[in-house]
Amino acid sequence: MRIMALTAALVFVGSVAFSAAEPVNRVDRVSNRDFAQTVQRVETALKSNGMMIVATIDHQNMMRMVGASIKGSKTIEFGKADLGKMTVVPNPEVGLEFPGKIYVWERGDGKTVVSYYRAAPTFATYGKDNLKMAGEMMDKMLDEIVTEATK
Repeated sequence: MRIMALTAALVFVGSVAFSAAEPVNRVDRVSNRDFAQTVQRVETALKSNGMMIVATIDHQNMMRMVGASIKGSKTIEFGKADLGKMTVVPNPEVGLEFPGKIYVWERGDGKTVVSYYRAAPTFATYGKDNLKMAGEMMDKMLDEIVTEATK
């Protein structure tokens, strides 16, 4: 009985610690525009910052194909060749972190949100100064892009 209580307590504490730590790297910004305008502005801001859009995943359309319905929901995957050259060429293991992703979605109240994860904390886990610096540069760039897109 005592072991079961201790196990339950550890699982609870672990799950609370995990859920409290998880959103720290996530950025959610509410847009002043509707869904379609926000998607367009994100794409425009990415391109004007030298990013290449490598894929757009339309979750809303995918759900329609299986008979489900959700509000606007797209993931935009992007990359920048110079950033890849600076990071992946000398550190191929970091390739798992690319391409970058921005998720644009509509909340239940109709507001559009732009979400992404900060790169610096993830890149820092590789223990290499050049990757930490690249992550910090990427975070600054994404902050500017999302700020512009959600005005």
